[in-house]
Amino acid sequence: MSEKVTRRSFLKKSAIGIGGIAAATAGVEIATPIIVKEKMEFDRNESMWAQASCSRSMPLDTDIDVDVAVIGGGYTGLSAAYHMAKNSKGKTIAVLEACSVGEGGSGRNGGMILPQPANEYMGVYSNEKTHKLTYDLTVENLGEIESIIRESGIDCEYERRGILLVIVKENQVKQYRDYSLKARDMGIPVQFLDAGQTAQKIGSTVYAGSLFDPNGGEVQPMKLVCALREAALKAGVIIYENTPVTAIEEGEVIKLAAGKNTVRAKSVVLATNGYTSKLGYFKNTVMTVHTQIAATPRLGDDIFRKLGWESRVPFSDTYNILYHLGNTRDNRILIGAGTVEYFFNNGILYKGDLKRVSNILETELHRIYPALKGIGFEYIWDGVMGFTLDFNQSVGVRGKFGNIYYGLAYCGHGVNLSVMFGRIIADLWVGNSEKWSATPFLNRRLIPLPPEPLKWVGVNANIKFYQLMDRIGAPQLT
Repeated sequence: MSEKVTRRSFLKKSAIGIGGIAAATAGVEIATPIIVKEKMEFDRNESMWAQASCSRSMPLDTDIDVDVAVIGGGYTGLSAAYHMAKNSKGKTIAVLEACSVGEGGSGRNGGMILPQPANEYMGVYSNEKTHKLTYDLTVENLGEIESIIRESGIDCEYERRGILLVIVKENQVKQYRDYSLKARDMGIPVQFLDAGQTAQKIGSTVYAGSLFDPNGGEVQPMKLVCALREAALKAGVIIYENTPVTAIEEGEVIKLAAGKNTVRAKSVVLATNGYTSKLGYFKNTVMTVHTQIAATPRLGDDIFRKLGWESRVPFSDTYNILYHLGNTRDNRILIGAGTVEYFFNNGILYKGDLKRVSNILETELHRIYPALKGIGFEYIWDGVMGFTLDFNQSVGVRGKFGNIYYGLAYCGHGVNLSVMFGRIIADLWVGNSEKWSATPFLNRRLIPLPPEPLKWVGVNANIKFYQLMDRIGAPQLT
């Protein structure tokens, strides 16, 4: 970790992260929700993965009473519903999905399954005890994902070859070599690879080194959605699609406006991540950010031998606004991120330029693998994620009656974390929080953001700052 600038120290100095901003903007805080209301809007999944969409469920067409209403049919919601139903026979659990399951980030991500939450990834952000705990829990959850896939009978193209964090700058090498030594002392099997060893692993000579973790891998995102859906249905969960929840009235019995109908529930699960602010929750702590992924055409069975990437280990880099690369069973190469965009008022609909983003991703792909120059992309798509200022996430329970459960803000590590947070929600619901009580994400208070339009200014200023740090070659903020 750099001693001069860390994400934590930067946020302490940044106006957007200072609690005192509330006093200076009290008038805006009051006026914004009245003058500038967030729009209830949904975007369509136009990713390559959408072709593998699951079987459809019917929309809700009557008023219902349930024990639990789960809002959102992605990884978090389906995992929570499945684990609740599995562990509590006789309870009525319904998933209410605005479009179709996997329509959001769960059906659009890059497919990498990573150990650790984002802010503990390849660096001790908290303390060694917490770092080891979160590593062990997230690796354990990989076994849960494998079990769900196996029981569903769906081939999710799950490959557990390990993962790499590739180091983009020489001045970052010591930071990550030191971490690998510390990790080994903690019993975490992370291995430091020098530039030559990294090139042998992935066939590219552009990196100064890397860290290899044998835990982690890749999955076909939409097929994993389908596996979770199948598991939930088998456990007795009812799934309603094309049933948007537009309003929540809290109480001992919670009333939901779901399409044209009313759902009364003893408990509610907010499983909407980057879309959560549209329901009036976490709007000033979680940012809805956009990022994109592109996929090449099928490249032939010998492409990875030609590139020297015969390991096919997926990797991400140490830029603050990072790139990540993976591959598919049918021999496509994926590259994602490299850009992050925030639109006013947690805007869901993409207002950027996919052609510009495609050019950025293509340039980086060709820099890493010059032999791919001229290949181009067959698919490029956008998706939203829930992010916080310090890359922390939170799972827990809230509300006057303690019956609103939530899990969100995965900051790019959602494939593994969201399934695990579904498990945590299920345990909290039955009063079994002991296993999770020492984790840093249980009922975590998130850093507040100012109201709009200051949030738009501040978030984009932060993005610009991270981009500047990457351009000048500063060490990654941790």
